Amino acid sequence: MRIQFVINNARRDLANSIYKIGPFIISIIIGIGTLVAMTNFSENVVKDIDNQAKEMLGADLELRANHPVKDSLLTVFRREKTEMAKQFNFASMAFDPKHQTSRMVDLRALEKGYPFYGALEISPKSAWKRWENEEKIALVDSAVLYQMNLSIGDSLRFGKETFEIAGALKKGVGQSAIMAAAVPIIYFPFKYLESTALIQKGSRVNYRYYMAYSDTLNIQNLINQNDVLLEEESVRAITSENNTARIGRFFNDIDAFLKLISFVSLLLGCIGVSSGIFIYVKSKLKSIAILRCLGATAMETFMIYLLQILFLGLIGGIIGSTIGVVAQFSFPALFGDLLMVELSNDISIKAIAIGILLSVIISILFGWYPLLQILNVSPIYVLRSFLLEGNTVHNKKLTFLLFVTISGFILFFSYWLLEDITKSFIFLMAIFVVILILGSICFSLISILKRRNLNQLSFSLKYGISQLFRPNNQTLLLGTTIGLGVFLIICMLSIRGILMDKVSEVGNDGSANLILYDVQKSQKEKLADLISNENLKVEQEAAVVTMSLEYLNGNNKKVTLKDSTKNIKRWVFDREYRVTYRDHLKPNEVTVKGEFTGKSSINEVVPISVSESFMESSGLQFDDILTFNVQGFELKTRIAHIRKVDFARMEANFVVLFPSGVLEAAPSIYVFALNVKEKAKIAQIQNRVIEQFPNVSAIDLGLVFNSINEILGRVSFVFRWLGGLCIFTGLLVLWSFMSIGKYQRKKEAGVLRAIGAKKKHLIRISLIEYFSIGSISTLTGIILGWIGSWCLAYFVFDLPFYIAFKNSMILGSIVILMTILIGVLFMRTLSKVPSVEVLKED
Repeated sequence: MRIQFVINNARRDLANSIYKIGPFIISIIIGIGTLVAMTNFSENVVKDIDNQAKEMLGADLELRANHPVKDSLLTVFRREKTEMAKQFNFASMAFDPKHQTSRMVDLRALEKGYPFYGALEISPKSAWKRWENEEKIALVDSAVLYQMNLSIGDSLRFGKETFEIAGALKKGVGQSAIMAAAVPIIYFPFKYLESTALIQKGSRVNYRYYMAYSDTLNIQNLINQNDVLLEEESVRAITSENNTARIGRFFNDIDAFLKLISFVSLLLGCIGVSSGIFIYVKSKLKSIAILRCLGATAMETFMIYLLQILFLGLIGGIIGSTIGVVAQFSFPALFGDLLMVELSNDISIKAIAIGILLSVIISILFGWYPLLQILNVSPIYVLRSFLLEGNTVHNKKLTFLLFVTISGFILFFSYWLLEDITKSFIFLMAIFVVILILGSICFSLISILKRRNLNQLSFSLKYGISQLFRPNNQTLLLGTTIGLGVFLIICMLSIRGILMDKVSEVGNDGSANLILYDVQKSQKEKLADLISNENLKVEQEAAVVTMSLEYLNGNNKKVTLKDSTKNIKRWVFDREYRVTYRDHLKPNEVTVKGEFTGKSSINEVVPISVSESFMESSGLQFDDILTFNVQGFELKTRIAHIRKVDFARMEANFVVLFPSGVLEAAPSIYVFALNVKEKAKIAQIQNRVIEQFPNVSAIDLGLVFNSINEILGRVSFVFRWLGGLCIFTGLLVLWSFMSIGKYQRKKEAGVLRAIGAKKKHLIRISLIEYFSIGSISTLTGIILGWIGSWCLAYFVFDLPFYIAFKNSMILGSIVILMTILIGVLFMRTLSKVPSVEVLKED
């Protein structure tokens, strides 16, 4: 082989033809750019979570419980030279005496010294010195200051005490901005907690004890040595390591979705590369025949174009990686509100290298089949150019080897993204099944139309339909490609909807917009009178009883968890159960199994109802016997009813529901859900409730969800933008595949013009053909996309599925219109070519 000859011809040919193949490399640039951006961002997040593990917890160890921890247990964990700080936090109302307004907040009574690692972000910094002196001050989330029109130096009242606002808090320890948007944080010195009188019997309080040790202590060993004691006291021990793992799991859904976008973009890019190279090689077949006449071997001509593809793949990888690196600089600002870490913008050399390498590999793999056409070009094709139209790849062994290699690449790449060989194999099989179904539908359409008598139809309609099954038709190739592209994009859009739209709609469909929580039994009647005097409608009133699980089927926690035949989760015993009782099901509760019992007695095994989602995640079974501890009294129950609960409705929803006649005498608090039609009246009612009942929390759902949706809107914009890139890539692929038939269509247009067809007839023929292909393939792709989305939601993201119908219809309409538009534009261009010129080419 003449290497210099190959290099010179490759360079000369590419320089003269870059405009022909250059646009099709855009698809690979977008795919690689998306991949590099997502990979780089993911690496930075994982690194930041690991590096900031102690700062996110603020300590080496946290002991957490829903009750005060005994001193005897604290003594076990307080070693010599151990620093400890207590924090009791609970939801409460902050009242502004100046403006007579209030706001639901996460109130945290904190001892000085914490955090031991990192620092609270406070402005002005001088406020920290006053905090260390335990002055009667509060550190208030900046969102609260903005929403309540407060400034440094103003006052807020919590319960019976009033505190001066000394500093604005930007972010609390271990809290993301989206958490702060729902319930913003306010810190005040621990020593004033008792005087606020906010903690009443039955109040829901998180008791946290933070400890900092010397570097020589093995904290995990200390926890393991006292594991039994922790279980007996129902206390959770959290280290910086398992806290990091928890935050990492929260990031997994976002990361998995970003990886899905990367995969979709890259697969569409692969299709675009293959079609682009196919068109490029097709246009060069005559030049290749001339080279063969001048003495070039088949392998030399093959290498000339292979070098061009390699170079374009390298350039596409470099450009795509550069764009990806630049794009990921914006991700911390867009995703930072969802995470609890300070995100960095470090450039990942590994991500860039992988992007460039993948670009080259994809260019070779998906350009190999089109390049194989070159090996069949004979010198005689210079004189018989009509033979070029039927030039195809005849080497079945090479074709099969290429098919296996591409399948292996998709499997390897999906495994690299999903890190699960089973899911990767399923994804590969899903792609093959989708292609097989699309191909079968197109093939069936061709077979059916061939048997139909079309003579009675008009000229345009007859020829339009005939185009679907004519020799060298595009029905199979174009229909499969469009359907596959729609399938991939529908999967991406549906998962984006599951992750974002469902969350942003929470609370918008419920009628209640004001929740009164933590109402004591002694306050119930007075509060009901206040509500009645305001002419308000109570949407729901529910008693809340707190209890814990002692035994499951007669076995305690230790025995149950050791039983390998059951898959009972540890948290089933560790959690605090807040249940209610009533004699009926609500409209958002639907029976799944069993029969709901509305009334029972404490003297029998109580039949209870449990939510379907809790049953699925806990490992519990229908008819299991659960023995609860209700304020020291053991109550035996049986799971006799399973119900599906719509937890998205903003009202008091419960995992466990008791029948009436059992818990009425138990210590309880009450929840009221109100419907306040006048938005301006909500603040007035909150103020009156706080004045008369300082311990009661009045939650304005509209304010909470407006804050959350503001942040979700920014994140949703990113997902929509990334989805738009996928759709744009898909349209490039569509354009390139339409271009494949350009040469065949040029000849057909010339023949039709020669026998008397007018321009309008050619456009109508094209319209009918591409409408048929676009409609059938798009509809099939949408249906398959919904099925694929359900599989992804259930098996990969572990989320409830719903059909993104609106987005699917919009996408389907766009694809059909673009298919018609591109087809018509091509035919319109070709119809301008004189028929004599076309016929002379043969």
